[in-house]
Amino acid sequence: MTPQVRSLLLLLLVTGFATAPQLAAASSYDEAVSGDISGNRLAPTSLALDPGANLISGTVIAGDIDYLTLHVSAGQTLAQIVLTSFVSADDLAFMAIQSGTQFTEPPTGTNVANLLGWSHVSLPTGTDYLALMGGGSGAIGFSGPLPAGDYTLWIQQANPQLVAYTFNAVVGVSAPEPAALALLALACAGLAAARPRRVT
Repeated sequence: MTPQVRSLLLLLLVTGFATAPQLAAASSYDEAVSGDISGNRLAPTSLALDPGANLISGTVIAGDIDYLTLHVSAGQTLAQIVLTSFVSADDLAFMAIQSGTQFTEPPTGTNVANLLGWSHVSLPTGTDYLALMGGGSGAIGFSGPLPAGDYTLWIQQANPQLVAYTFNAVVGVSAPEPAALALLALACAGLAAARPRRVT
């Protein structure tokens, strides 16, 4: 094999790996550390999610609503939003989701048909609320992981008992684009064909 062919095959192989999704350290938002999550639905707090576990911890009470925009990068999916902690004298809170970087619906007079999904939130922990919100009555609805994009959460407790919550926003990696897979396969095949053969 000539040096030029070997260089071309190596370049194709490296390009294939470079275009495949990569894992990164996960993000988190904790109100106790990073400050109060925005109560303004038109200017939510923003969190860029990384593949894997992304913990979101906050508190809500009557008059204090949390609005948080989750950014899911290209090549990734929002796979789950799992409740990992729920501490309150009241056993029920509320969460809804919309596409975009703002929450268009007000907390009173809400048009549920404009929500991507919604659900009440309560114990036990370990429940995937992304799946439950997708089936929220009257909402647009969805099933399965959400694709790359921006999604804004509305988390609320309408009663005077404080709710302290933690969710794990789990981000998965989308399947590589067919073109990237084809490029990688071509490079591997070329390297395999170019291996020196032993003569017996």
